[in-house]
Amino acid sequence: MGFNWWRDAEPDDMSAQAIIDRVAAEWRAERERERIRTERPDPGLWPAGWPHEAPEHPLSVSEAHQTMQRHRECRADQCPRKAAARRTLIEAGRMKQDTSREER
Repeated sequence: MGFNWWRDAEPDDMSAQAIIDRVAAEWRAERERERIRTERPDPGLWPAGWPHEAPEHPLSVSEAHQTMQRHRECRADQCPRKAAARRTLIEAGRMKQDTSREER
């Protein structure tokens, strides 16, 4: 009897099932990363002084710049601190308000 490629070949990770398993694992990992990224903690659970709360005093222009850099992942409509920094920079003339997205 000759060499049987299906039984005697060394298994590698290129079998159809191995590829399906790898793609499924990558898909699950990406879904989990996306879920974690979009999941927002409940603001009621944040301790006092949490860095996303509105500042207790008006921000200076340099503080506003630093805040915008630190909160670049946040949306201004969801992060009061970034919204305050944005207002400060607009009032100081360092930033222009985006009017292209406003309703006409």
